[in-house]
Amino acid sequence: MNHLQLLLPGSLFWQPEFPMCVTREREFFSLAMHVHDFIEINYVAEGKGFHYIGEERLQVQRGDLFIIPIGTAHVYRPVSPHAAHELIVYNCLFSTELLHKLLKAHALPAELEQMLTEGNGEYRYFKDSQHEFRPLMEQLFKEHSLRLSGYEPVLCGLLLQLLIGLYRCEKQVHRPGASFHQLQNVFEYMAKHYAEPISLEHLAGMIPISVSYLQRLFKRTTGQSITEYLQNLRIEKSCELLQRSPLSVRDIASQIGYKDLKFFHALFKKKTGFSPYQYRKKANL
Repeated sequence: MNHLQLLLPGSLFWQPEFPMCVTREREFFSLAMHVHDFIEINYVAEGKGFHYIGEERLQVQRGDLFIIPIGTAHVYRPVSPHAAHELIVYNCLFSTELLHKLLKAHALPAELEQMLTEGNGEYRYFKDSQHEFRPLMEQLFKEHSLRLSGYEPVLCGLLLQLLIGLYRCEKQVHRPGASFHQLQNVFEYMAKHYAEPISLEHLAGMIPISVSYLQRLFKRTTGQSITEYLQNLRIEKSCELLQRSPLSVRDIASQIGYKDLKFFHALFKKKTGFSPYQYRKKANL
């Protein structure tokens, strides 16, 4: 993947008097990884493909929705150049100036601004599971394309609906108990595949959210990082094997996912206060 990052300014897409643009694009391999000086909301309308964001590669399909803040490098790619593998994406682009006008005029929550302007490569990833966002994106594109009299306030009204809808999706994640529910598939996968190499990208794609957001959500929900949680899970399984099986310590370490016996010894001692041999002897008294 070519990580050359082009800068796409908003001036390429709109006139200064109304800094907003809505497009419907068939994605190709010609556009390089890029950043922009505007906020972008993407909606995958047709097909399947990949969305490269920073160092991440996410598989995308119809109904996937992204918020791409200023400075976040990304690009879409279809599965292949073949016409049968087309990837169609709606893009809603707007400036921070327009956002601030809408925030001020309608007293929108401060968290909404943070969600849209968060930097450091952050982004938001949603699924249009209730099919509420596609009609909005289609109407935004239609209004922008036709540009009938009064289209600017109509576009602003539709953009407000879109932003509030995304904000509500974001708030759903933070309801009491919602985090555990959202991570349920991740917990189940880790419990089943704890002895295997586990990719953060794969875990994030199960929800789906970004890797960075998964890490924050997991830490907030469990009080542990994903690495800590996986280590604790593996050590717990090793304790069970030390108590109940005749396997050697080396075999147990390998069975729970550690090929480095020295590392396993150090981690086990750190987590339990005993060496594996001491723990087995103590457990069998």
